Amino acid sequence: MPAPRETLAGLKVLVVEDSYLIAEHVSELLMRHGAEVIGPVGRLGPGLKLVEEGTPVDGALLDVNLDGEFCFPIAAALAQRSVPFAFLTGYDDSDIIPRDFAAAPRLGKPLDEAQLVRTIAADFGRR
Repeated sequence: MPAPRETLAGLKVLVVEDSYLIAEHVSELLMRHGAEVIGPVGRLGPGLKLVEEGTPVDGALLDVNLDGEFCFPIAAALAQRSVPFAFLTGYDDSDIIPRDFAAAPRLGKPLDEAQLVRTIAADFGRR
């Protein structure tokens, strides 16, 4: 297994988050660490369209609840393409995540910057 990346330089990260403020915060954190942000998008449809159209990404950060719709169709499309992803969630209940995605990292809200960077560097940098 390759060593984790020290920075996020060169990684293209899709951000799917329905809260404008959180999306902007996540995007700023990613860019500060050298990643290129794809999006952010705030709804299921546009996020799924980006993935299905083959937009090149190294990984994705997915808000679990997108204005009342779950992000799991995006997760399934990413998994089919072997693109890693992590869930952004304020939920404490782990039962909300389908069993097929149980191994995907979960980042709690509010976000911890160091954990965000570690997760992306370790999981998204393997492609």
